[in-house]
Amino acid sequence: MVDVRRHGRYNLVMSAKPEQRTRKKRPPARDAIQEAIDYGIDVSALRDNLARTPAERLRRHQIALDRMRTLQKAKRL
Repeated sequence: MVDVRRHGRYNLVMSAKPEQRTRKKRPPARDAIQEAIDYGIDVSALRDNLARTPAERLRRHQIALDRMRTLQKAKRL
């Protein structure tokens, strides 16, 4: 048996045979999505956003941030 204190958990897990490795099973994604819909989250907006490239998401975020800063400055006047 490998000394966990010396080699750490990673080495202990990696030295185990594949059939001995245990992994937590995820619940089906459909259940999580349905829970989000039931909670009131607009999943279609999330899907639309994830369909965009990271560069496009950053560009849209920057536009929203610039608008917010403009409104904050206008409020101070």
